Amino acid sequence: MEPIPHADAVEVRYYPRDGSVFLDTHYLIKGVAGAIFWKLAREHARSGRSEFSLRELRLAGHELRLPELQDNLSVRLLLLQRRLAERGAAMQIRKTGRGRFRIELQRPLRLV
Repeated sequence: MEPIPHADAVEVRYYPRDGSVFLDTHYLIKGVAGAIFWKLAREHARSGRSEFSLRELRLAGHELRLPELQDNLSVRLLLLQRRLAERGAAMQIRKTGRGRFRIELQRPLRLV
């Protein structure tokens, strides 16, 4: 799903100290799940990609500040997916296969 071109962009603000993410002025999530959101949003802004895998998130473990035991990466992604759905956020995460998922934007994102 492509963002609606004439819709106002959602301002995404990320605080790396604790991984907090705000959409416009509203708190969304923090920690590893926040770092995951920021990585996906940045990659989409940079390259236009919307398809991702758990494997590439695992490989970015240091950047995401994953704990040594990465067994709960799927759980953190699921937490992020649920939080986005609860908030009706402009970005949603949809599972597309085993270890694969896609981000869907209803409005453009503006990373600040």
